Order: sequence, then structure tokens, then C-alpha cells
Amino acid sequence: MAASVFANHAHVFPADFKPDGSVDRLRKLMDACGIARQVCFAPFALDFPDSFDVNGWLAKEILGRNEFVGFGTIDFRRRDLADQVRRCADLGFRGLKLHPNIQHFDLIGDAACEVYGAAQDIGLFASFHSGVHNHRIADYNVLKFDEVAYRFPDFHFSMEHVGGWAFFSDAVGVISNNIPFPPIPGRKCRVYGGLASVFTANYNRQWFMPRDRMVELVAQVGPEQLIFGLDFPYNLEENTMTALAAIDALGLTSAQREMILGGNLRHVLELN
Repeated sequence: MAASVFANHAHVFPADFKPDGSVDRLRKLMDACGIARQVCFAPFALDFPDSFDVNGWLAKEILGRNEFVGFGTIDFRRRDLADQVRRCADLGFRGLKLHPNIQHFDLIGDAACEVYGAAQDIGLFASFHSGVHNHRIADYNVLKFDEVAYRFPDFHFSMEHVGGWAFFSDAVGVISNNIPFPPIPGRKCRVYGGLASVFTANYNRQWFMPRDRMVELVAQVGPEQLIFGLDFPYNLEENTMTALAAIDALGLTSAQREMILGGNLRHVLELN
């Protein structure tokens, strides 16, 4: 496979914290799987001492390495939420990774909305976890993403895992509801489905998406609303190759395949 894929959704960590999750380990996977460029997420601050600057670490780790694009994370335990968002932009990051389940915030709570507003003002994209992940469903009910899109009309984001098995239909409904109808020239849907950890039945079946579901997803929302992601280091070479083969087996045109495997991500992040 030619190295032409630009993928989202790689969690990276200092090598002494998680050796299989280092930036160098990610680069090894990229070389093996034909991935030319990759979005990297900074670790969540709650996993580290307060003295460790997770966003500053990632910025230094990928400095001068154009094959990596950084996304920052926000520490919701702090009050300076908007300032954290602005610092992510100042570090050169193009987006944010937000995980309501792990970070324990309400998708439409005041704290979250402060982050969205700051991201919208700056033009940062956001990749959200969506779907079950051992936290109260009231905080991350997938239908709340529609309210996020309604309240922040210039905020672009992806629902990673497309809601998972349990909330797939809700996620499709949110994306579909935000596709302009009738079509409006120059106006595009701002809500994307993130295809990460959805291709392997043997790993985290809560997010598995069999072929018939993938076909229906493409038919309902269109390939222009889908973004391929790795979920590294939880998926390594074998699962990544399985995912790429599953996309190839959908019978897409070359243009549609290119959208999913990098074109949509380049467009929304305004990268060449």
C-alpha cells in the first residue's frame, strides 16, 4: 500500500510511561501500514503529576516532524479552560482531544461549553470519544452532540467510534441532522464520524462496526463526513491493516476512499 493515508486518533505517551505508545513506536506502525501523516493526541493530564506539562511535552516531541500533527488536551480540573485552549493553538496544535467519559465532564455543561467557545473562536477542531466507556451515560449521551453543534455553529468536531455499537443510530442521526438540507453553497456539515476501533470484532466489541453497518453509514451520511483513525496504541499493525482492508472492501470509488483516508481530515484542519 502506498504511503498516502493521513489518519486521526493516535494517543501518544512518553516512552518511559508507555513504551508501546511512544511517538517513535507510532512512526514504526506508520511505516509498516502505509500511513504518511498522523494526528497525535497529547496524554490526559490526570494520568501524570501536576508538574508534567502534557501539551508542552507533545509539542517538543513532534517539533520539526511534519508527519505528525498535534492535538492538545484540556485539564478540566483547572479553571483556566479558555486559556488552555488558546495555549494549544499557540503550541501549533490544530485541534483538541476531548473524552467526557475519562475526563468526567458533561458534554453540554458550563465547563465544556467554555472550551467549545474558545475552540470555535480560534478555529480548532475537536475529536470526541463517543459511546460507552464506564461513565454515567447522562454526561455523554450521544444525542447531546447535536446540542453542541446547535450552540456552536462554527465548531467542527468528530464523534470517534461513531457512537459505538450501542449509540450508532444516535450518532448517525446527529451527523445527518447537521448536513445542510437543501444543500447550501459553501456550507458543509461540521460533524464527522471518526472511524477508529470499529473494524475488529476481536478487540473492544462495544465499538465494532460490521460491513453492513459501514455500508449503511456511508450511504446515510456520505464519505465526505467520515475520518479514518487508528486508536493507537490500543490498535497496532495487525488491527490497522485489518481496518484499511475493511475500507478497501467497501467498493468505494478512489475519490471516496481518499476522502475517508485523509482528504476530509486535511480539509477540516486546513492542511495541504
